[in-house]
Amino acid sequence: MRKLIIQLHLWIGLTTGAVLAVVGVTGSVYTFQPELTRMLYSDLYTSTASGVLPKPAEVVFKAAEKHFGAPVTNALFPLRELENYAFKVKGKKEWVFFDASTGAYLGEMEKRRGILDTVLEIHRQLTLGEIGSTITGICSLLLALVLVSSGLYLWLPRKKKKLKAGLTFKRNASSKRRNYDIHNVLGFYFSLPLFIAATTGLYFAFPEQVQAVADVLTNSKAKTPNPKELKSVYQAGVAPVSVYQLLEQMQSFEDQGYYKRNLTMPKDSLDYAYFSLTNASEVDRGPEYRPQVYLDQYSGQPLYVYEPLRASSGSQLTRNWFLPVHFGEIGGMFTRVLWFIMGLMPAILWVSGIVIWRNKSKKKKSQAKHTDQITA
Repeated sequence: MRKLIIQLHLWIGLTTGAVLAVVGVTGSVYTFQPELTRMLYSDLYTSTASGVLPKPAEVVFKAAEKHFGAPVTNALFPLRELENYAFKVKGKKEWVFFDASTGAYLGEMEKRRGILDTVLEIHRQLTLGEIGSTITGICSLLLALVLVSSGLYLWLPRKKKKLKAGLTFKRNASSKRRNYDIHNVLGFYFSLPLFIAATTGLYFAFPEQVQAVADVLTNSKAKTPNPKELKSVYQAGVAPVSVYQLLEQMQSFEDQGYYKRNLTMPKDSLDYAYFSLTNASEVDRGPEYRPQVYLDQYSGQPLYVYEPLRASSGSQLTRNWFLPVHFGEIGGMFTRVLWFIMGLMPAILWVSGIVIWRNKSKKKKSQAKHTDQITA
């Protein structure tokens, strides 16, 4: 049994290790995305009028539409690292930034977070689109279900007196033993964080399947709608809702203490209008409560409203908890730092595992050669 588990751990680790290493390192970087984005793009993300009250959203929206002579199709509101507004306007691919306090045009970027969006794309999809998302999802599943469990089984000493050896680094050890301890000891201590990160990460690769599992585990009766299946009912001659109507609807949630997060206008005649809010204006600890509203673009009536405090337990698990847990924000700066270190572990464990495998292979070849010489 043990030999089988060793082979399972070895070959799955070797085949998935490169992907998990890339996903882990990019995840480490993205843990501090808010600070890095604001530092790298301070000219766009930081308001030029410090201490001045922001202008009403409608004023900045109109300033953007006047500047480009086109309607706003997407909007990001001042939140977390972003002190200003970021828009997309019809006919323009880039994100354009407007100062929240003055309404002045600041500049534009192809991606709203610049290089940090590229880091996220690599983390989630390896820049390969849906295929990459499937690859990272499968590797995460194997990490959670096979590598962590088999690693813990192999770590468990056969004798209790050897338990300490699996918990500490041996002093004055050889390079081989030091490498073994790196793999064995760090693998044990980070097994739980790696399991948590892998299981929550599955939601972003396979949202429908993970949501279905979450609904079953929490015994949720109400099925969580798939946003991809929501459609507006086409009405000829009826004008779609405007961004200003969406802003009015967002006000009722603001009155409950939420902060405007983003809105998206329909892309075609059957698409929906969408907006969301969140419970914290800054990077904060704890779950994220994010009301999300999907509207029929003609009637303005809700197709689906996600209310974070009233939703089914399955929906609350995935939508309120998975994102802050996956990126380490759940426990504030402590878990963010821990998650940063944890993200480096797949690369460390992969490299140290390869070294262990090569050392054992060399030893077997040497023993086989020695045996041949004796029997010759």
